[in-house]
Amino acid sequence: MMAPYIPWDLFTKKLRNGISETEELELDFWRSKLEFNDLLYEEIMNDARFKALIINGKWENSNRQWQYILSKIEKPVNRSYTISKSKIRYLSAAAAAVIILLSVALTYFYSGFNKFKNEQLSVGYTSVYSPRGQRTSVILPDSTKVWLNSESSLRYPTDYNRQKREVITEGEAFFEVTKNPDKPFYVLANEIKIKVYGTSFNVKAFPEEKTIETTLIEGKLSITPVKSNNGKGEEIFLKPNEKCIFVRESGKINRASGKELSQEAVSKNTSSLPEVTIKKNINTEEESRWKDGKLLFEDETFGELAIRLERWYDVKVHFVDEKIRNYKFTGSFDKETINQAMEALKLSSQKSYEYEIVFRDIYLKTK
Repeated sequence: MMAPYIPWDLFTKKLRNGISETEELELDFWRSKLEFNDLLYEEIMNDARFKALIINGKWENSNRQWQYILSKIEKPVNRSYTISKSKIRYLSAAAAAVIILLSVALTYFYSGFNKFKNEQLSVGYTSVYSPRGQRTSVILPDSTKVWLNSESSLRYPTDYNRQKREVITEGEAFFEVTKNPDKPFYVLANEIKIKVYGTSFNVKAFPEEKTIETTLIEGKLSITPVKSNNGKGEEIFLKPNEKCIFVRESGKINRASGKELSQEAVSKNTSSLPEVTIKKNINTEEESRWKDGKLLFEDETFGELAIRLERWYDVKVHFVDEKIRNYKFTGSFDKETINQAMEALKLSSQKSYEYEIVFRDIYLKTK
């Protein structure tokens, strides 16, 4: 029997406790595609021997090991019995009925498995990654356009748009979704799931950041927080020119429509913050111009801006003096080199400091 498609790399990471939140969502997506997938998942996670094979890298994906999974039936223990003739006639009839039922069950199981095998063997994933210092664009099979910012990724199944449209993204991405009322467009971005009805929007979900931000440019979309226990939070609808800020690693989901939240406050992630905040009448140009090669920033601390500069120019910023992190800047970069950008920031700062560029490392200190 040929082995079907199984995301073994995700199973290995999960069993070794090294799976990311996005990969966990991808594994859940695979489980939800077929009932057999979910049954197989439960079998793997509950079998100590099989888990040990995966953790120790000894899973061969061979016919013999697949037979072990699919036919885990204990061999009968040899025993002696004394049975009367009347019981023999009764047991013979019962055995015949059991054989018929077992035959039907096996036929159903293997026909279902063959259907599963034929469907899953052709299903894989297409991955697109935009490295540091670069921006990348891709057109999906349904003509949806996606732009990826530096250090961002997009994954979608090879059967995308056959039955549904669903992608997985990490980092920052801008979407122009082709309208299709019969097939909503879904985006899995770490702890949130976005449902789109044909629109343009920006989502920023870097794994190391404490917030996930979704900005609606035009159209209609909803956001549903996805909890770690596979449960779902409240579905939140956005209007054009609104931004949803989701604070990660929080238990309850509250709606705080219209409440303003500064970027500095979000970064600190204080305990008094709501888990979800809706900001209205935002500058959508600032949210999306990165895809056109323009870096905009407004009243950002050097600490916040440094993270963006690192991704934008593929550098590493070191604060020799920590107080420089709190210096604030407003401006934009278009075609400036990192040297020109650092010099412009120094000239525009109201507080003096020095910088030194050593290859891809930038050191900041006060005079």
